[in-house]
Amino acid sequence: MAAIDLTNIDTLIFDIGDTLYHSNTNLVANNLKFLAELGLKGSKEFTEELIACAIKEVGDGWLHDYMLEHNVDEYWEPSREIWVEYDRKFLEILGVEGNLDKLADDLQTKWDEFIAAKRTPLVNGARQTVEELHSREYKLGIASNRFGDPRVLLEREDLKKFFGSIEYTNVPGYKKPSPYMLLKVAIELGSNPRRCAYVGNMVEFDVVSAQSADMMPILVTYCNPEQEDLAPEDAVILGEISNLLDSFQ
Repeated sequence: MAAIDLTNIDTLIFDIGDTLYHSNTNLVANNLKFLAELGLKGSKEFTEELIACAIKEVGDGWLHDYMLEHNVDEYWEPSREIWVEYDRKFLEILGVEGNLDKLADDLQTKWDEFIAAKRTPLVNGARQTVEELHSREYKLGIASNRFGDPRVLLEREDLKKFFGSIEYTNVPGYKKPSPYMLLKVAIELGSNPRRCAYVGNMVEFDVVSAQSADMMPILVTYCNPEQEDLAPEDAVILGEISNLLDSFQ
């Protein structure tokens, strides 16, 4: 691959899910599976489209509004009680009848068990790329839309030591596509945003937030190849994360 002229860049900030790590969580497929295991039926047949719409309605509606109404801080994450209420509203949308309090608790137990057993592997070439960029004296950071501190995940793979700033949030106003996290990382690293590149896998969140922060957007398509067709002209598109080593000499 020919080297890309990014000589002005001295800082790379990374997304986590499907950029450094495989997310390994399909909300629609898992909910369909758990609903079947619990023997639940709704007023309509459970289809992928119906489940996806219900997830969006609860997440972008009720949970979004809850966080804003309660003015939660940027590092807030839902308690189990909040997730059970989320599940209850999800089941209501699907038209599930019965003791919704118990059924929502049962559904959340399925999610608790799944998350406890979940393993999140690194994307091919992620370790080598991070280690090599660090050895080339690039400043590295993390900015990730997520509930819960990712430092435990990074420490498990002995990667945390390479990142000078780690930011995360899933709270509206703070999370991507807002530039908030990216600019916060740049400030902590002492980097001018114009000398930063943000590396992610989704145009809607990662490329847009990079543009808003006045950073170079880099789209890695290994896990989400369909995103290439959505990318704007100013985005650098790489097939795999290891291609960064060709781009940043």
